[in-house]
Amino acid sequence: MDMRHTTAAMVVFTLTALAPTALQGQDDRWSVEGRLGSTIPTGDLTGPGLNQTAGLSFGADLMYTVSPNLTVFGGAGHHRFACDDCSADVSSTGLDGGIKYLFGADRSAMPWMRAGVMVHRPEIDDQEGDWNAGLDSGVGIDWLVTDRLTLVPALRYNTYGAEETTLSYFTIDLGGHLHVGS
Repeated sequence: MDMRHTTAAMVVFTLTALAPTALQGQDDRWSVEGRLGSTIPTGDLTGPGLNQTAGLSFGADLMYTVSPNLTVFGGAGHHRFACDDCSADVSSTGLDGGIKYLFGADRSAMPWMRAGVMVHRPEIDDQEGDWNAGLDSGVGIDWLVTDRLTLVPALRYNTYGAEETTLSYFTIDLGGHLHVGS
């Protein structure tokens, strides 16, 4: 992992670690989620020239509960792809934001869907591209562990256009969602 990827990881880790302390004593509608998983490329990323395979994904979101079933989120993520015999290393780093809708009233296991926008920057062979807007969507389940902690397995789909290539990929990850506040 080079310096830029290490820096991205440190920023996401720091946001995830410090948010509960910064929000302590605040309204209990605030929460933070950290995620770790695998990025699975599709489309242009798997074609000739790039030939990417699954890699590491991590991210963090700050969330605000608007109603029992609706949350607004914003955060950052880093998605790296792998390739054994190709000419290019590819990754994507940036910001995301949107809404998350939880179905049902049983807090012990609540399925959800999320939709939003992302602004990401690709890096191909150590050359950073321009910032590009795209779509962020996903499904998952919030499994209650304690009153303040849920485990969040999820499947997400992200896509955005970057110069001549469209970066599209799935992420399969596991998150820890911490409800902070009073």
